Amino acid sequence: MSSAAGPGPLVLLPNDAILADVLRDIGQRLVDAGVRVEYCDFPHKDGESPWIPARLAHADVAVFTMRTRCSAEMLRSAARLRGIVYPTIGTETLDLDVADELGIIVGHGAMPENFVGMAEATVMLILMQLYDPIASSDVLHGRRARPAPNAHSVWARLLCGRTVGLIGFGRIARAIAERLENWRVRLLASDPHVEADRRPAEVAFVDFDTLMRESDVVVVSVAITPQTRDIVDARALSLMKPDARLINISRGEAIDERALVDALREGRLGGAALDVTRIEPLPADSELRTLDNCFLTPHMIGQTRDVFEVIAPAAVENIVCILRGEMPRYCRNPYTRERWTTRLRTLGVRTPEEGTA
Repeated sequence: MSSAAGPGPLVLLPNDAILADVLRDIGQRLVDAGVRVEYCDFPHKDGESPWIPARLAHADVAVFTMRTRCSAEMLRSAARLRGIVYPTIGTETLDLDVADELGIIVGHGAMPENFVGMAEATVMLILMQLYDPIASSDVLHGRRARPAPNAHSVWARLLCGRTVGLIGFGRIARAIAERLENWRVRLLASDPHVEADRRPAEVAFVDFDTLMRESDVVVVSVAITPQTRDIVDARALSLMKPDARLINISRGEAIDERALVDALREGRLGGAALDVTRIEPLPADSELRTLDNCFLTPHMIGQTRDVFEVIAPAAVENIVCILRGEMPRYCRNPYTRERWTTRLRTLGVRTPEEGTA
C-alpha cells in the first residue's frame, strides 16, 4: 500500500505477521494524513547475515519491530533517513549507538498505558508467586489435596514485610515501586545509570550482589545490552535465598536459562515467573515447561486492550513529528537532539524553529 500524495516523504513499514493489524492501522492513518507509505521486508532479528533493503535508501522514516533488525550497515546506507519508530517500547533490534552517532532520532512506544500495564501485571505476578492461586484452584478441582491448617503445610506467604529487588530502574520499575509504596515492603534497586537526584526516597539503591542476597522477590526489568545479557547467571542465582522468587518481564536474554532450570529443579530457588524467554515462542520441548515451580506466559502479560488502543495513534504521532522536524513525543534517544538537528539541516529539512522547508 502507498499513498496517492505524490513524491512526498516516504515511510517504510515492515511486514511483521504478529503486529500485522497494528501496522495496517498505522499505515492507513498515515495515508489518510497524506503521507506516502510502503511496506517492506526487513531482516529478521535472528538472521545469520542481515541484508539491506533497497527501499531503505529512499526512506525518510522507517518503522521497525522487535522481530526486525536494524543493523549499523542498514543505518549507514539510509542516507535520507530522518528517524526510526518502534510501535512498542523495546528497541533492542536497533544498533542504537550507531543511530546516536549518525544523529538519527528514535521514537518508540513508551506510552503510559504500556509501562503501567506492565507494572500492574508484575505486581500480579509477585502476588501469584507468593500466594499461588493456581494451587488453591487445584484444591477446589480435586487436583491437589487441601493443606493441613498449619504453617508447614499452607503455601501462601505475605508480601507485607518482605523485600522486593528491582534489577533496572526504568519506567516499568518506577511504576512497580509506586504501586508497592504503601504495601509495607522494603524496596531495593540496582541500576548504575540512575542519578542520585532521580532516586525515589522509598527505594534503596544497592549493588547487584546485595540485591540478590537480600531480596525475597527479584524483578528483572532491564533493556538488553552487553552488560545486562545473562545478568542473572549461575553465580547470581547462587546468591539468592532458597525460597526467593525470580520474575522476568524484560527479555529472555537477561537470564541464563540453563542455570535457572537447574536452580529450580534442585530446589535452590523457590520459584520463577517468566513472561519472556530466550526463544519465543517457547519450544514445546523446553525444560522450563516441565517445572511445577515456574509460571510461564508468552510475552503478553502486560498487553491490555488499553495499550492496543493507543499503539497506532502514538506511532503515527511519532512519525509525523519526525517528518515535521519535531522531536517525537515518545523518544528513545532525546540526548541526541543536537546531532539530529544537524542531520536534518544536512538533509535540507528545517525544524519548526527555523521555519518550514
